[in-house]
Amino acid sequence: MRSAGAIYAVLAASLLVLAACAAPTPAPSSGTGAGPTAGPATASAPVPLRATVNWTAINGAQAGIWMAHEYGLFQEQGLDVELTHITSTSRVLQAMMAGELHLSTMDVGVTVLASLEGADVVMLFGAANRMIFSVLSQPSIQQPQELRGRTVGITRRAAASHTALLVAAKEWGMTPDRDFALRELGEASAILAGLQAGQIDAGVISSPTSTVTRQAGFRELINLYTDGPDYPSIVVGAPRAWVVANEEAVRRFARAYVLGLKRFKEDPAAGRAVYQKYFQIDDPTVIEQTYAEYAASLGPLPYISEAGLARMLTDMAADEPRLAGRQPADWLDTRFLRELEAAGFGS
Repeated sequence: MRSAGAIYAVLAASLLVLAACAAPTPAPSSGTGAGPTAGPATASAPVPLRATVNWTAINGAQAGIWMAHEYGLFQEQGLDVELTHITSTSRVLQAMMAGELHLSTMDVGVTVLASLEGADVVMLFGAANRMIFSVLSQPSIQQPQELRGRTVGITRRAAASHTALLVAAKEWGMTPDRDFALRELGEASAILAGLQAGQIDAGVISSPTSTVTRQAGFRELINLYTDGPDYPSIVVGAPRAWVVANEEAVRRFARAYVLGLKRFKEDPAAGRAVYQKYFQIDDPTVIEQTYAEYAASLGPLPYISEAGLARMLTDMAADEPRLAGRQPADWLDTRFLRELEAAGFGS
């Protein structure tokens, strides 16, 4: 039976040879946006640089990109951004390798393993330095060990929910595919539906859907965001070659992203409005709990946790020998954040 790392490596390799790449889809648009409409560029504004930016999932960690888009911060910093929504890091990497996508949120573990197969992507900014997932089960399951021989739902293999389950299973001394079966359901909402229909015994769900699932009476076996290890799960990354060729565009994105996170934290009403728009949830309790959880995790600047990434690399090296001795610096590019820090951002 293949180990989890071997499964990841096969999937990472396969994404580079797929003939059909995922095409970006437009970002959601409602009749009334959460933020103001940006005005036309002034005479003193920099010439806009084009960039295709993607968000991957309906979860709290997408806040920096959503805020920058909704409140005109990309335009303010001189970027002409096409915002897209491609789900799953494997599909994001396909689009990046095809030259269709420049910057995106992405799962760290999948990105690392894909890089071993030639997907040279650099991680630039943190989005979540802990796993933003919970494992929730049927109410009859009292503890994680009762999952043995049962079925656990994830979105898909080599997606962030799969990575989160590997981390949770390690905490429990268990191994997916050996101790319990996996079922791929595509979306977090489908995992909740699977729990409600009794088709799965447990599921890996990110916020805000995890809050809805708790409210529905399902048992939370672990909340990796509050009780899990320091383990970067979602970052903003880009093809290394594109970053080298477009440093000014990355600098402008960095300013917009940092300013978006700053406004998110300092203006709760704006942050909640953005969540309400993209979550498409009207329940104020769900919005508030997700906002409070994510806002509390934000530091002055969105650095990716090097200690957490080092821990992840050590864990992954047990199944992937090519990662033995590798360092976080092999994937991180912090110079854009260091430039902002030197300029007084985050102080």
